[in-house]
Amino acid sequence: MTTPLIDQRITQICELGCTRVTEIIVVLEQGQSTPETADLRPTDQALVLKELQAIMAVYNTRKGGCT
Repeated sequence: MTTPLIDQRITQICELGCTRVTEIIVVLEQGQSTPETADLRPTDQALVLKELQAIMAVYNTRKGGCT
């Protein structure tokens, strides 16, 4: 379950575009943080990662993927 802070952060990250979102996912998957997530607790970073992965899965199933 996400909190308003996490929802807001996810929205802010998504506004950065597909390329940056993908970069953030890669870094979070490695157990590291990014400038966009550095102030979040590890459990909150994990929630952000899970949500970003779900969002990108939708984009990646579309014809042409995320552009």
